[in-house]
Amino acid sequence: MRQKQILDVATEVFSKEGFARTQVDEIANLAGLGKGTVYRYFKDKKNLFLSVVDRGLEHLAHLVLEAMAKEKEPLDKITKAIETYLTFFEEHSNLIRIFIHEQSEFQKRIQKRYYQHYYEHVNKVEEIFKDAQALGLIKKKINPKLAIAILTDMLNSFIYTWQLTGQTYSLRESFSLITEIYFRGVLEQKGK
Repeated sequence: MRQKQILDVATEVFSKEGFARTQVDEIANLAGLGKGTVYRYFKDKKNLFLSVVDRGLEHLAHLVLEAMAKEKEPLDKITKAIETYLTFFEEHSNLIRIFIHEQSEFQKRIQKRYYQHYYEHVNKVEEIFKDAQALGLIKKKINPKLAIAILTDMLNSFIYTWQLTGQTYSLRESFSLITEIYFRGVLEQKGK
C-alpha cells in the first residue's frame, strides 16, 4: 500500500515538475510519509522516477492486452487496442508529461524499456494482423511489423501533440477518425 501511495504521489509531482526539479522531500510530504520511508522502497530519486514510468507502461500493456482478449475478430482486436491506448492516455495525461520528461533525462533508458515493452507485445499484435491478412481483411503485401510500427508511431505522435497543444480535443473522440485513416486512408476509392 505504501509503495503504491508513494508511486501515486510521485506520478503527480514528476508530471508537474519533471525529474530535475522534483525533490523527494516534496513527494514524502505530500504522501504524509518521512523521506526515509520513501528511500526504504526506492533507493534514490532516479529509481523512483523509473518505477513510475515502468508502472505506467505495465498498466498500459495490461489494459491493451485485456481489451484485445475480449474481442473475437482480428480487426476488432486491433481497433480495441487503439481505443484502449487513446483512452488510457486521456485518463492518464500526467504519464504523457512523464514520458516526455524521461525522454530528455534518460534517453538510453527509455529506448531500452520502451522497446522492451513494445517487443514483448508486438508479436501478439503481429499475429492478429496476420490473421486479418489470412481472412482477406488486410492486403497480403503489407508488412505486419512495419504496419504496426507506423500505427504505434502515429498514435504516439498524436498523443504527444495532444498534450503539447493543451488538449483542445478528446483523444477518445478522435478514435473513429484515427481508425478510419489507418484502415482506409484519406483518398476516395472511386469504383470500390
